[in-house]
Amino acid sequence: MEPIYVIQPAFVGGEVSEDVASRVDLEKYQLALLQAENALVRPYGGIKKRPGLIFCGETKYRNKRCSLVKFDFSATVSYMLEMGEKYIRIWRDGQYLGVELESPYSEAETGALRFVQSADVLYITCATQPPMKLLRYEEQRWELVPIDWTVPPFDEINQDEKNRLTPSAVTGEITLTAEKDTFAPERVGEWMKISQRMEGKTVSASSGTTAAIPVGDTWKIITHGTWTGQVWVEISYDGGTTWLQERSYTSNSDFNATESGSVEEYVMMRARLSIRGGSCTVDFSAFPYTHIGYVKLTEITDAKTAKATVSKKLGGTQATANWHWAAWSKVHGYPTCAMFFQDRLCFAGNKKRPQRVWMSKSGDYENFEVQREKGTVTDDSAVTVDLLSLKSYRIMHMAAMTDLLILTEGNEWTISGQETVTPQNVTPRNQQNFGTNDVLPIRIGNRVVYVQCRGSIVRDMGYSYETDSYIGADLTLLAKHMIRGHEILSSSFQQEPDSVLFFVRDDGVLLCLTYIAEQQVYGWSRIVTDGEIEAVLASPRGNNDMVYVVVRRRIAGDWRRYVERFDLDHTAKSQQEYCMMDAATVRISVQHPLKRIDGLDHLEGCKVLAMGDGYLFDPLIVKNGAIELPETVRRVWVGLPYTMRLEQPNVEMSLKDGTMQGRQKSVPYATLRLVGSFGGQVGPDEDHLADIRYDSDTVETGQDVLFTGDLKVTLAQGGFNAQGRVFIRHDTPYPFRLSAIIRTVTFGG
Repeated sequence: MEPIYVIQPAFVGGEVSEDVASRVDLEKYQLALLQAENALVRPYGGIKKRPGLIFCGETKYRNKRCSLVKFDFSATVSYMLEMGEKYIRIWRDGQYLGVELESPYSEAETGALRFVQSADVLYITCATQPPMKLLRYEEQRWELVPIDWTVPPFDEINQDEKNRLTPSAVTGEITLTAEKDTFAPERVGEWMKISQRMEGKTVSASSGTTAAIPVGDTWKIITHGTWTGQVWVEISYDGGTTWLQERSYTSNSDFNATESGSVEEYVMMRARLSIRGGSCTVDFSAFPYTHIGYVKLTEITDAKTAKATVSKKLGGTQATANWHWAAWSKVHGYPTCAMFFQDRLCFAGNKKRPQRVWMSKSGDYENFEVQREKGTVTDDSAVTVDLLSLKSYRIMHMAAMTDLLILTEGNEWTISGQETVTPQNVTPRNQQNFGTNDVLPIRIGNRVVYVQCRGSIVRDMGYSYETDSYIGADLTLLAKHMIRGHEILSSSFQQEPDSVLFFVRDDGVLLCLTYIAEQQVYGWSRIVTDGEIEAVLASPRGNNDMVYVVVRRRIAGDWRRYVERFDLDHTAKSQQEYCMMDAATVRISVQHPLKRIDGLDHLEGCKVLAMGDGYLFDPLIVKNGAIELPETVRRVWVGLPYTMRLEQPNVEMSLKDGTMQGRQKSVPYATLRLVGSFGGQVGPDEDHLADIRYDSDTVETGQDVLFTGDLKVTLAQGGFNAQGRVFIRHDTPYPFRLSAIIRTVTFGG
C-alpha cells in the first residue's frame, strides 16, 4: 500500500488513560495523548513544554508545610499570603515584604482554612478556631484579629425549663447563677442570649413629668380632664440622660389624647405636661414584652455560677429559663466556611450544626441579630437555615453565583438568588449527591469545579435551563489514572493566558486541566520536578495570572521548601528570553560581563544548567553557592533541568475496508508542526529515540535557534507493530511548542 498520512491537528483532549487508549470511537481520542508530562495543553489546540520555575525565596520553616492564599487589594495590586505553623507572611510579585504576623493556626489547620474577602478585609474560618479577619492598612501594616461581633448567631433556646438563670444586674459586670450545672471552663469568652418577659407598667402625672419607664414594644398614652396646654411623649435612647420629643398634643379645653405606638429597640419613655388652665391627668403605659439582652462570660466560678459582661442591657434581675448559648464556641465548634451572598456574610457548618447556614444582617456583616417590628421579624434580620437530608453531611464549602451553592460531604445544594433572601423567604434545594472534600472549589464563569469526596474525582457543576437544576460532569472520566490511588490536596485557577486549573496531588505531582466548558475543552497534563510540589496559587499580575508553588527539594542532603513561580508565557524569538529550568535564577550585567555566578545557595551541591547569552553550557555543580562559567556572559539563567514527555495514542483513521486497529504498521516518518521550538528527541517509543534535527546550517553558538514551521523527522525503526505511536522527549532548556503531528503510516509485517 502507498503510505497514508494521518494528522493529529490538536491536543485539547490532553492526557488520557490506557483504559481508554482503544476508544477510537470517541471524538476526543483524535485529540488526546497517552502522556503529557511537563506540558500544558493550549485551549486553541496546541501543546507546549511547560515554563520553568523561578526561585523566589524560602518558606519560614524547612520542616513544616504551608499554604498559599491570595489577597487581592485592587485590580492592579495583589498579595500572596504564606500561611504556616502559627504565622502569616506577606509576599507581593514574588518577593517577601518582610511582614510577618502571628496566627493561631497550626500546620495541620492551614490546609483546612477557608477565605472570603471584602475590600481590604479577609475573613478566615477554621472549624477548630474562632473566625478571624485579616486587615490591610498599608503595604507594611497588616493585622490579624478576632471578629468583634455586634451580635453573634445563637443556638436553639434552652430546653430544660427547670434550669433558670438569674442575673445580678442589668448592665456592667454581673454574676449569672444557674439552678443546675451549666457552666464549664471552656465556656469563658462565650456569648449568651437572655430573654426575659417584662410585665406591663402604667405611670401617671398631673403636672411635670411622669416617671420614666422601659418600653420594648408598644406604648400608650391617655389624657383625662378639661385642660389648656401641651403634653409631650418623650423618648431616651441612652438610659434617661438625653430626652427627645416623640409625640405632642395640644388642647384648648377641647381635646384628650388616646394614642399608642411602638419602638424598634429598648428605650426609656415618659410623658411631660405643660398645663396653663384646667386640669389634666396623663396615664402613660408600657405593654408587656420580651426583653432580649446579651452577655459575654468572663470567668467560671463553678458549674452553677459565672461572671459576665453585659453587651446589651438585660431586662431585669428576675430568673428566666429562656436563654441561648452562642452558635459557635469551643464546645459547639466553629464554622467551616464563609461566603458573601446578597450583601450578607454567610457562615456554615460547625461541629454541632454541620448542615446549618447562618447569614448576617443585610449590609451589616458582623451582626447576626434578629429584630422584630410589630411582632414580625424584619426582612434585613439575620437568617438561619438548615439543609434537611437523611444523613447529616457536614457543609464543606460555599460558592456565590446567582444562587448560593452549598457543597457538603455527601451532596450539593442551592439557595435561590432569584428573589431577595429574607428570614421568611429562604429555601434550600438539593441538586446533586456526590459530595466534596477539603479542596477549595473554583468558580469559572457560571460553573464551579470541585473535588469529589475522598479526592478521587474532579467534577464541575453549573445551571441547566433544560432541567432547571444544577448538573455537571466527571472531568476525570478519561484520565482516571491521574488520581487513582492518590488524593488532591489543593487547587488554584489561572485564568490568563490559557484557562488552566492546577491540582496538587499527595505525591507532589501538579495536575493541570485546561478547561473551557463552552468549547468542551478538558485537557489534562501533569508537572513533575526534582522535588515535591505541596501548594499552588494563581495570583493576578498585569494581564496575566502568576502561578506560584511551594516546592520541597532535597538540597545538599537536607530538605528545604521554596516558593517558586512559573515563568510568564513568551513569544520571543531568542531562547535566552525563556526560563526553561526549575528553581531558576537570572543574572544580568551589561556593563561588566559575568563569569562567576554566585547567590546560588538554594542549589548547593546540585548539577545545574546555565544558558548565557543564548548559549547552553555543559552541566555544572554548585559549590559554595556559586558556579564558574567557561566564558563571560551578560545575561544568564541557572537552574535545574526537567524533561517533557509526549506520547500519541494508536494511529487511527477510517479505511475503505475498516479500521487501522489490529493491523501491523510502521511510522517511519512524522512531520512536526512547530512554533518557536528547538531540541528534543523523537521515536516510536521511549526506548527508540533519535535527536530531532533542525536546520543543519544553524549551529548553536548563541544565535537564535528557535524554529517555526513543519519539520519532517525520521523515527528510529522499531519494526512493525499494532500501535503506530509517536513519542517525543525534550530535556534541554529550550521552548517546544507543538501544533500538530502528521504521521506517515505504512502497513505490512
